Formats: sequence, C-alpha cells, structure tokens
Amino acid sequence: MVKNHKIIAAFIVLIVGLFVVISGCSEKQAPKADKTPSKKQYNEIAIATASAGGAWYPIGAAMAEIINKDVEGTQARVQTTGGGVENVKLVNSGDVEIGITISYLAYNGYNGIEPYPVKMQDIRTMFSGLSTGVLQIVVPANSPIKSIADLKGKKVAVGPAGGGALTVLSDIFKEYGFKFSDITPSYVSYDEGVTMVSDGHVDAAVVYAALPTPAVKTLEAGKHPFRLLGLDEQTLQKLLEKYPYYISVNIPKNMYGLNEDVRAVGTPNIVIVNKNLPDDLVYKITKAFFEQANLDKIHNSHPSAKELGLNNAAKAPVPLHPGAEKFYREKGVLK
Repeated sequence: MVKNHKIIAAFIVLIVGLFVVISGCSEKQAPKADKTPSKKQYNEIAIATASAGGAWYPIGAAMAEIINKDVEGTQARVQTTGGGVENVKLVNSGDVEIGITISYLAYNGYNGIEPYPVKMQDIRTMFSGLSTGVLQIVVPANSPIKSIADLKGKKVAVGPAGGGALTVLSDIFKEYGFKFSDITPSYVSYDEGVTMVSDGHVDAAVVYAALPTPAVKTLEAGKHPFRLLGLDEQTLQKLLEKYPYYISVNIPKNMYGLNEDVRAVGTPNIVIVNKNLPDDLVYKITKAFFEQANLDKIHNSHPSAKELGLNNAAKAPVPLHPGAEKFYREKGVLK
C-alpha cells in the first residue's frame, strides 16, 4: 500500500513538472507586447495658408510643390484657413504641421496674449521674413466714406473669421475713437469681400495680405472704380509708437491704378511648425526651401515673397525648431 502511494506521488510530481516545463516554453515562445508608443508618421503634411484671394495661398502652394519634389517620403498639400489667428491654433494643436502667420500673432499665441486665451507653446519658427502683410480697406470710388473714422456704424467685409485683419482693425479703430463692435462685420474671404463692395452689399471690404494683393488686383481689372482708405499721419504715428510690431507701409498709386499713394500699416509674416515634427524632417524641408532654385520658386509665387532670404530667416518671435536651427547654424546664420 505504501508502495502504491509512492508511485502515485511520483506520478503527480512528474505531471506537475511537465506542466511547468510546457508553461515555461509557452511563455518563451509568446511574442512580447510592444509597449513603446508608436511615433506619428509624417508621410503627408498640410500647410495652412489663408483664403485663396490673398498672398499666402500661392506662396503655400509653391512650398508644397518644393516639398513634394525634393523631400523624399513626404507629400504636402495646401489648406485654406481663416488666416493668421487660426493658423497658430491649428499648428499648435497638430491639426496641420506647417502654417503661415503674422509675427505678432505667433508671439501673442506663444505667450497667451489676446486673441489667445491660453499659451500656444507647441509652435516653433521655421523661418521668418517671408513677406509683409498690409491692411487695405476698399470702398467704392463714389462712396461718402472718406476716412476710416467714417466706418463706424457701417457694413464691412472684414475677411475670414480667424484672420489677422481682425486684431489690426481693432487696434486702428481704437485710435479713431470706436470699437470693432461698432461696425456690422461680414466674415468672408477677401475675394468675396471685394465682390460684395462692387455689388453694394457692404460699404467697405478689408484685405489683409502682402502687396500687391490678388483680390484687389482683380477689382482693379473690373468695371467698378474704387479707393483705398489710408491712415492719416498723426494716427499712423500713434499706432507705430503704441504697437512696436507694426511697420509703416506706403502703397504706391500705380500699384492698383489709384489717384494717390496710400499710407497703411503692415506686419512681417513667418512660417511656423509644430514642435513635434521630427528634427530631420524640418531640417530637410528648411534646406530644400533655401536651395537657390527653390528659393526662386517661392520668390516668383507672389511679389511679396521676393525679399525672403537667409539674412532674416532666423529672426524668430518664438523659439526656432531644432531642425531649422541646425540648418541655420550650418549656413552661419546662427553662431
């Protein structure tokens, strides 16, 4: 009887041993779960511009063409947006990878200054000195509106919602003693805005883009005479003193076939990227943009882009992306 118990016990030990060995083999053969978070692939990227009637759209189209041709493994497309204010938000959130905006909007967004309620600190500068956006206010030639002050109480096409014109308009209106809320705004593209002026649906239209602006050039070629409302010298100087990011711009009369030159304000435009874009990708894109043949392509995309060059590219209102910084150091732009 004792002998039988020993045989049974030995059998049980043998079975348990075999189970442990089999389990161990199974564990070794089972593939381990990869707990490393997958990195986002950037095979396709978007370039946020503005409405098709401004300067940013053709510039963005040229940039996309360069990326598609010279940056292997990455395809770029142009995305129309509300403009500078929205583009900072889109790049910060990662909804788009690259965006054109205005230097002061990038600065305000990064630091959480109006019109941004929170800090947009996922944006980085790729290059600056792209062009200068200029505020242009169009009215019919026979309009009783003679000054910007006369816009109070009027219907004005102010450009797309989220566009850079809104902040500039508010700053200018304050100097003339009224608020943005004192006009009736229509949020439409620049092309639509100048058409609404021609059709009499609004009293004035605002275009905020680099010179010469396609939307205004189209109006010049039409059958409806128009004027641009300029800033008087006193108000211009007050704006320049109060807001250091504005510069004085003279719109020559022969640009649009006007009767006289027009004084206006403008701000430099820059290209920003999301900080999570890989350093090597941003390096390759930046390098491609500043190859001479490609730089010429950007210059030729719109007259306003002709001043883009390495001299001002690294002058950033927000931190440079490390990929762009590497390129500028190689070129001796940064020490």
